[in-house]
Amino acid sequence: MIQIRKVAAGKYYIDSNRNIAREVLEVKDDAVFFITYHLDTGASTGYPNMCMKQNFTHWADHEATLAEISNLQHRLM
Repeated sequence: MIQIRKVAAGKYYIDSNRNIAREVLEVKDDAVFFITYHLDTGASTGYPNMCMKQNFTHWADHEATLAEISNLQHRLM
C-alpha cells in the first residue's frame, strides 16, 4: 500500500498479485483517473477508469520502477 499524498499524474503504480500496472492520468480531489495495463503482455485495457484515491492506494503495492515502466513501454511499441 502506498501513501495517499504520493499518488501523482504521470506515474505508474503496480499491483504485483494481479500483475497489473496503472498509469495515473489525473488526480482530482479524491478521485484518481487511470489506464490499466497487463504486465505479462504490456497491453492496455484501452479505456480510462476512475476510483477513489483511498481505494487506489490500497490497491497499489508500489510505484513502478524504471525497469517496470521501460518494459511496459517496450511492449506497447
